[in-house]
Amino acid sequence: MKRKLMVSGMVATLLVTAVAVAALWPGDSSETAAAATPDAHIAHWDAVAMEAAMAPGNGPAEQYTIFAYLGIAVYDSVVAIEGGYAPFLVDQEAPDGASAEAAVAGAARKVLLHYIPAQSAIIENGYLTALAMIPDGPGKQSGLAFGESVAEQVIAARANDGFKAPAEYPVPDPAEPGEWIPSGPKPIGVYSGKMTPFVLKSADQFRPAGAPALDSKQWAKEYNEVRVLGSADSAVRTPEQTLAAKFWAEHPVAQSHASYRQFVTERELGLGDASRFMAMVTVTQADAFIACFDAKYHYAFWRPATAIQNGDNDGNPATPGDPAWKQLLGGIPNHPEYPSAHSCLTPAAAEVISRFVKSEHIDFTIPSLTGLGDRHYAKAKDLRTEVAEARIWGGIHFRSAVEDGSKIGMKTAHEVLSKHFKKAR
Repeated sequence: MKRKLMVSGMVATLLVTAVAVAALWPGDSSETAAAATPDAHIAHWDAVAMEAAMAPGNGPAEQYTIFAYLGIAVYDSVVAIEGGYAPFLVDQEAPDGASAEAAVAGAARKVLLHYIPAQSAIIENGYLTALAMIPDGPGKQSGLAFGESVAEQVIAARANDGFKAPAEYPVPDPAEPGEWIPSGPKPIGVYSGKMTPFVLKSADQFRPAGAPALDSKQWAKEYNEVRVLGSADSAVRTPEQTLAAKFWAEHPVAQSHASYRQFVTERELGLGDASRFMAMVTVTQADAFIACFDAKYHYAFWRPATAIQNGDNDGNPATPGDPAWKQLLGGIPNHPEYPSAHSCLTPAAAEVISRFVKSEHIDFTIPSLTGLGDRHYAKAKDLRTEVAEARIWGGIHFRSAVEDGSKIGMKTAHEVLSKHFKKAR
């Protein structure tokens, strides 16, 4: 059997009742209806992976990357068997009769055991559940072996990509106005901006120009906006703005992936569509995270709490200091302010969703993890806008950070989707 590698720039279990429906392959230039079965496997493994990846020692930097590895291995396994779309990384001929569902299980298990070995109990339990959903027979066994093979190749191809490589942030001592000081002993994602991206040419491909100069009118404008709107005791922030800020302070990876699984279920996506959607969004967000954290640690700009408490020292007479100022959201994120990570990642996902459904009208719901109520977005721009504003209302970002972060996310999505996840020729 010929094997060829195509290397480009380098889940609580969820079950869905399987019923036959008519489905389309979003993204085709000429679409035809095809019988499909709503996915009961991609969403399951996403939930298994989320449970495992939430283990101690894994934060967003690790989680976004692991989900990309998982998305690629699963997607490449499925398209090799079902066809329809070009593979992302591994172009390998699948055995005749191989079960695509079994390939998903084999690939997912192999990836997760490699990157999160300490959570083998969760992973193996998810594997047994997945196996019980697949009819026994030769196709099951050949599918499992095939998926494992694809995953092994993904792991090998990304072996030296810089994931979790040792990296330190040189804390300035003393810090000058504008310089970021960590809020905890282990800054988040220092290594991320040094990783080899999955699609981008380099981590700095879309690096923005940086935050406003401290002596500028723009800095004073952004500073005072957050000082008034983002404070814990703001008299001008509305109850709805406060609610949105708190909603978007929930765990970003768990929150977003809950919405992706819900999307797969509500849209009744079949296995092929579900694997493609998950790969599109996870690869795009992983590269957006890499690009975002390249810029974060390149500029290492201070957080609003530090800036406003020390406003009298920034050399700008229009930025009155308030040593007692506190942000609405508790806990200062332990990574630099500029650009906003949520603003890099959520607009990137919104663009993927829009491209997938082939409309700006995404009709997308994000569930709350803490009982604040689900939030629905009719259009992609509604999602992009709210997440940006919410970071200002929460007092943890300035406007340049959310605007430039959104640009990174959008540019990254365009780059990824212009090169990958297209219909096979």
